[in-house]
Amino acid sequence: MWAVHDELMRLDPTGSRTAFAIREAFDQAYDGLRTGRWDYSQLMKTEKTHIGTLVEMWLQREFRFEDGRELDYRIAGEDVDAKWSRNLYEWEIPPEMYERGNKIALVVWANEYTIRWALGLLRISESGLLPMGKQRDRKRRVNDEGRDSILWVHRDKVLIKNTLLHLPDDVVEEIRRSSSGQQAITTLFRHAQGELVDRAAVVAAGQQIDSAKRVRDARRTLAHEGIVIFGHYQPHPDYAAALGLPRPTLGRFVSARLAPWQEGDPEPFVEIAGILWRVARDDDEVVTAPALPEQGGIGA
Repeated sequence: MWAVHDELMRLDPTGSRTAFAIREAFDQAYDGLRTGRWDYSQLMKTEKTHIGTLVEMWLQREFRFEDGRELDYRIAGEDVDAKWSRNLYEWEIPPEMYERGNKIALVVWANEYTIRWALGLLRISESGLLPMGKQRDRKRRVNDEGRDSILWVHRDKVLIKNTLLHLPDDVVEEIRRSSSGQQAITTLFRHAQGELVDRAAVVAAGQQIDSAKRVRDARRTLAHEGIVIFGHYQPHPDYAAALGLPRPTLGRFVSARLAPWQEGDPEPFVEIAGILWRVARDDDEVVTAPALPEQGGIGA
C-alpha cells in the first residue's frame, strides 16, 4: 500500500491533478451546456449515483492508470479499486474486496459546498467494516477501525471552486433572468471579480457553444466599465499575478476592475499598453479598461 501511496504522490505531489479530475467529473454530470445546471441538488438520483463512475473515469484519464486485473486500476503493481463518496467515510465496499483477500481501496471524497476533497488508501479487512445490512448487493461501510487505518495521500484539500454555486443568490437570479446567453456571461464576470471562473461556469451560465467568443465579447462590453478579463494565455496570467489576483490556468479566467496606478499607491501594479494599472478601489472613478494582448483560442 505504501508503494501505491508513493506512486500517487510522485504523479501528483500537490493534488492539483486530482482536484482537476474531480472538478471535471462534477461538471460532466451537470452538463451545463445542455441543461444550464451547476448544482448537485439539481441532479436526478441516478445522475448523483453516476458521479462516482465519472470520478473513477477522470482519474484514470488524468493519470493513465492501467486497468486492474480484478479491480479498477493497476498502480505500482497492485490492484486498486476506486471508491467514491460525497460524504466522508461513507464509502460502500463490495463483497469482492473483503471475501477474496483484503484488497486496496482508493477512497475519494469531495463536497462542492464546503469546497474540500480528500484521497486516501485503505486495505479492506473484515475487522475494519461494519456488519452487513439488508442490502442485496452486500456492500458494507467502514467502521472506526477502518477510518483510523486510512493512509491519506491528500487530506482536507481545497476543491476547485464551482463559481456559480458560491455567488450570492441575487447575482444568480440576475444571471438566470438574462435576456441572452451573452448577457448572462457578461453578468457573471461583472460580479465574480477576483474569482477564478472556469469554462464550465461560462458554459452553464450562457449555454452557448462558442464560449471563447462569448468571453471575448464580454471583455469588450465590460471594458467600458473598467473591467478586464484575464485568460490563461500569456501574458494574461502574469498580469493577473502581478496585480495580486489568482493566476488563470487552462480554461479559467479572472476579472477585475482596474484604475491607473500613481506614485505612492500601496497596491501592486502592472504595465499594460504603456500605462501602469492596479486593481480599482470602490471609490475610484471608472475609466475604460486597457486592451489586453489577444491570442487565439479560449482565453484570448
